[in-house]
Amino acid sequence: MIAAVSLWVKSRWRAWFRNVPEVEYAAALTPDRITLTPGADFGSERTVSWRCGDAVATSSLLLAHHGDTLSVEAAGTAVKSRGGIDAFYCAHLSGLKSGETYSYCVVTAGKASRWYSFSMPEASSKHRFIYFGDVQDTIGGQSHEWFAKLYRNFADADFWACAGDLIEAPVDGYWNYLYQSTDSILASMPIVNAAGNHDYIKSLYLTIDPRWAKTFVYPDNGARTAKGKSYFFDTPSMRFIVLDTNGVQDIISAMGETLWLDKVLQDAGNKWKIVMMHHPIYSVRKGRNNYVIRNAFRPLLEKHGAHLVLQGHEHGYMRTQAESGKPVYIVSFMSPKAYVARHADTGMKIVPGTRTYQVIDFDDSTLRFSSFALDDDSPMDSITITRQ
Repeated sequence: MIAAVSLWVKSRWRAWFRNVPEVEYAAALTPDRITLTPGADFGSERTVSWRCGDAVATSSLLLAHHGDTLSVEAAGTAVKSRGGIDAFYCAHLSGLKSGETYSYCVVTAGKASRWYSFSMPEASSKHRFIYFGDVQDTIGGQSHEWFAKLYRNFADADFWACAGDLIEAPVDGYWNYLYQSTDSILASMPIVNAAGNHDYIKSLYLTIDPRWAKTFVYPDNGARTAKGKSYFFDTPSMRFIVLDTNGVQDIISAMGETLWLDKVLQDAGNKWKIVMMHHPIYSVRKGRNNYVIRNAFRPLLEKHGAHLVLQGHEHGYMRTQAESGKPVYIVSFMSPKAYVARHADTGMKIVPGTRTYQVIDFDDSTLRFSSFALDDDSPMDSITITRQ
């Protein structure tokens, strides 16, 4: 038995403990990695974050609208990674008007970025967002083409949602590649991101890359045990909730997120309740079984009638649903790396080896979920959910 356990641990050692090495680097001395994220009230709030140099300096955001320019003070923090030090900044914008377009640039120590623009969604009942699972592209891969296509074909989307592992590894080279691939899209399209296992530093007790929460700055309304990594935001008809499944490593972290999820689902009332997290409730990959995640969160998702649960991690496509019909569970991925899929249970749709993206359209009463093959945009799957 000891020999068998030793062999098993040896086979898993790289997956559990080996981190991609990070070489020493110096942060750019002009603002870069400019990222737009939503505030707690999606219809009126945004946050802009950026990086510049390795020491905190006076910084601001210039916001232009209808000929007027407002200066918004930015908060700065120096973050030490395994390869260097980055100074990150963020500016919170509130009181934004539906249907309006705003332009902005960011300034640190007198050095300004170029101007970007973003539009607030119209005050109508019809909305759309794009969801995709793990991107995890290799440097020099095709993600530039994927992001450009999504931005071009769905320019009317309110936001993008990624179920974690937006990058392959938490090192500066992959961060640089992400922003080269998105080519400033993330400065104009709000990104809603979950923390994935590839965003964490491996050890006996996982710790998230310190750059993650400073790059993706979300509402401070999450579980205390997952600060910055669990959060929610509201539209008039939807509550979008993000969980940090990687942070569930002990009884305290599990209880912290489950108690928080119980409350925010209950408080959502009659809104659409959409939940996103990295590890799936039901596994797609052969040999996987996310027992802890399933037993921690599934009872609450079904108790409160969550409508849609968006997941990643296992590099396959899957759709299934609870016996009551709610929630509908989805797993999706965009990465060039695919896994061997398990056999589908009754009522479960599994499509192995096919990268997809998803378009979610909803109004006050109906949600339409559509999945498309990433390579050729062919329809893969769809479902319509009606809210009672």
